Parts: sequence; structure tokens; C-alpha cells
Amino acid sequence: MRRSVGPSSGTRSPPHVVVIGNQKGGSGKSTFAMHIIVALLKAGKRVASYDLDLNQLTLTRYLGNRHEWVRKHEQKLELPDHYPVTKEVHGATLRRFISRLKKIGRAHKQDLIASNALSHGADLRQFISQLRKIGRAHKHDFIVIDTPGGVQHLSLIVHGMADTLITPINDSLVDLDVLVAIEQSDLEPQPSVYAKMVWRALEARRKVNGRTTDWIVVRNRLESVESSNQHQITQVLDVIQRTVGFRVARGLLERPVYREFFAAGLTVFDPIEGFESAAVPARLEVQSLIREIGLIDDADLEDEAFHEIELEIAQAIAKAYDVVTNKEDLSEEKTNKRAATLVPDLPTGS
Repeated sequence: MRRSVGPSSGTRSPPHVVVIGNQKGGSGKSTFAMHIIVALLKAGKRVASYDLDLNQLTLTRYLGNRHEWVRKHEQKLELPDHYPVTKEVHGATLRRFISRLKKIGRAHKQDLIASNALSHGADLRQFISQLRKIGRAHKHDFIVIDTPGGVQHLSLIVHGMADTLITPINDSLVDLDVLVAIEQSDLEPQPSVYAKMVWRALEARRKVNGRTTDWIVVRNRLESVESSNQHQITQVLDVIQRTVGFRVARGLLERPVYREFFAAGLTVFDPIEGFESAAVPARLEVQSLIREIGLIDDADLEDEAFHEIELEIAQAIAKAYDVVTNKEDLSEEKTNKRAATLVPDLPTGS
């Protein structure tokens, strides 16, 4: 099911909150957050972003690399208004936590650690304060929030604030346990502790303000040919999604280009010379996923630069084919016609 959630023109609606959440690390949350941010910006949306992963700050570093690329290459790239929850605030809170731990003694240490209230209180207040300022300013259409791995108080609260909640998972039974309680039994699969907590947070949001959350589980690192493992995961997800109310979308394949782009701060949507051949198939799958999520209208995902890149690649393939088959006619008209046969629906000009 696809939904279009772009703010209506002429209205002062609050920003649409997109949360990327999964308690397990290494699922591609920050890479996906970055591509959603850039896709929204290229569609003309005004975007604010948050990085709540105080240990890794992967999204913050990704955006820092993007700033550096702009500075070095003097090339304009889209950037959001980024609001990291700083380590200094977290560090001060942690120092107070340690100081209090020393004062209360060993007897009550476990109670304080279990409550974990002090270590997250300052971050939560700062975050809520910034969100309110953004909402009052009416300067953004979307807020994209990247969350850390692990079950943290602030992260779960943010899950409950989402208009769109995206949970990327690696497509394996090992990683599926973030949503499903994997047990050796013939009983029907049951939601994991994390899935139940998220469901309760979303239900609480619906009861308080009447707003529902579109929760999408994105299956990343898929195999090109469906295996018995993938089929089994599909069956399990079909059961669990009926219980906790998410929908499933096909995600991204394992591609080196995503890792290469991180170091440069780039995405598959950026027209960067030298990356075209690797970026085009990755770009097509990201576009397909964003369409499925429904954050952007189809028309906003299309751009002339991409069609030009696609045409150039098709022409290169056509020329290589002609050379191999000893064809003599390498004129532009002839090459364009062969390119159109190699890449369906490719515009070839008048």
C-alpha cells in the first residue's frame, strides 16, 4: 500500500516526522536516512534532521563528509538543517550519573542503573525543546530522525512520535529476531519484546492525539534470487505484521557503492562524474523503495539529469555491442536506437 504524505500547499501543517528505528545495529539505518533526506530535498521539500545515536553519530558524520565534498569540489549539494543531540550534553549527564552512583553506594547501584532515568533525561528535554521550536517556526515539511541501536528511553519515545516509522532489517533469520521471538517450537511466531514496545508506543500516540503511524519494515540486503531462507522470512513476517500492524517493503541489495558514497558524503541521487555506472541500478532501487513508502509523489522522483545519465550508459553499452559484432555504423542516431532496445522506456529524443 502506497501513501502520499507530502504537506498540502497553502497550509501550515506541522512537519511530517519520519523515524528510522531498529534496536539492532548494522541494519543500514543511517544510509537509508541519508537517502530519504536527499530525495526529499531534491523534491523541493524543506527538511530538518536529527541524529540520536550519540555513540556512533553516523548520520552526523555522513552529513559532515557531504559538507566537506561541497567545500573541496565547489559543487552545490542539497543539505538539511541538521540538529544533532550533542555529546557534551550526554557527557555532562553521564558525569552526574557516575557522581550519584558513588554517593548511593553499592546496595542501590542496580536500581539506579535499571531505571536509567538520569542518563536520558537531559537528552530528552533538549530534543523535545528543539522539536517544539521547529514546529512553531513552520519552516520545514519533514523531520527525519535517525535512532541508535539498543532499547533506549529516548529512542522509544521518538518511535511514538513518528508519522512514518521505518524499520530496516537485514534479510536473515538471525536479524529477524528484532521483530520476532525466535524459538524452537511449532507454535505460531510471536512478536519480540521490541516489536511489542513499539506497538504500545504507537497505540499510545493514536489514543492521545488520534493520529496513526505508518510503520514499514524494509527488508535490506536481499538476495537477487529468492531462496528458501527468504521465503521462510516472508511467511514469518506475514504472521507478525497482522499482530503489530506494520507493512513490508522490499529494500536495498548489498552494493559496495553505498559504502563508497558514505566516505564522500554522497548519495545515489547526486550526479557525480565517475560513479554513474554503479549509481544507476542503486538509484533505481532507492527510488522504487521511496515510492513504496509514499513520502514523495512519483513526479517529484523523476529528474532530467538521471535520464541523461541513463541514456549515456545505454549508449556506451550499445557502442560496445556494435564493436564486438563488428558493426560499422556508430552514428548517434543509430546508437540511440540500439540504446532504446537495450533499456526499455528510455527517451531517445526527437
